[in-house]
Amino acid sequence: MLINFPFDFVISGTCNNFRSTSMIYIYIGMILLAAFPMLLTIWRMRRTALIRKNGIHCNGNINSIRTIRMKSTYLDLLTIEYRDRATGRTYPAKATTSQGKYKRGDLIGIAYLPAQPSKYALTDTKGGFTFMLVFCIIIFLFVIFAVYKIDETVNR
Repeated sequence: MLINFPFDFVISGTCNNFRSTSMIYIYIGMILLAAFPMLLTIWRMRRTALIRKNGIHCNGNINSIRTIRMKSTYLDLLTIEYRDRATGRTYPAKATTSQGKYKRGDLIGIAYLPAQPSKYALTDTKGGFTFMLVFCIIIFLFVIFAVYKIDETVNR
């Protein structure tokens, strides 16, 4: 037996309005969650470019190499030490490269900020951010398409 209340349209209208408002917040959250890695990658690319452009260039000495395995490839984790030209103090740096590219004692190019010598960027590498940026853009576009399709399905 179905009972119709006189104010049923008000309750259902409020409920639908609440549902659409909450879905908008969910959509915004999904898009922001997908945009975060992309924006972080862009920020890192810009920071590295800034350090390479405005930084002091020097050579760092590779102190140790630790080889790790990630799935089917082997990577070398390099521990590098470079010296601030102004104070003479040494600073540590870390890098990841393909296995066997460098040996202990090799020199590698580093740029660091004069005001903050602990902020560094490697100058002998291409950066390695391009693949990550393309991947993040693809994920971001996929999430925007998914939000569109979800909204289309919900509002039928």
